[in-house]
Amino acid sequence: MQQLGYLKETPSQTAGPYVHIGLTPNFCDISGVYDSDLGIAMVNDKTLGERITVTGRIFDGAGALVRDAVIEIWQADSAGLYN
Repeated sequence: MQQLGYLKETPSQTAGPYVHIGLTPNFCDISGVYDSDLGIAMVNDKTLGERITVTGRIFDGAGALVRDAVIEIWQADSAGLYN
């Protein structure tokens, strides 16, 4: 098999580009968009379930590090259900 010298891209549903101020307006001193920024409090002392840490790096198709990527995550609750 021939080596192509680049990474295969993963499927995307990107409609962006998005910038962080659209996701965290309160943090950027833009009030009135959301009561609180999205994802600001994912867990607290009453949250049930096992805690995990997810780490990684994002690369483009040429293998260069992407420094401004936005990762969307979804997580089931401790009963395995989504809101």
